[in-house]
Amino acid sequence: MPKLPSAYDFAKLEEAIAFYTRTVAEVAKSRDYSLHDEIMRFKRELHERIDREYDPAL
Repeated sequence: MPKLPSAYDFAKLEEAIAFYTRTVAEVAKSRDYSLHDEIMRFKRELHERIDREYDPAL
């Protein structure tokens, strides 16, 4: 099972969102659900990053 990068590894938030969207589309198209746990981890990190960038008090 390949390991996805962290949502914090991307320079811009838009790059992380694009990577997430592209990865989910590829997995859904191929119906390869072995990446489910990694995608969910990335999604949690992405939401944390979005929250921090839009509300720095967090």
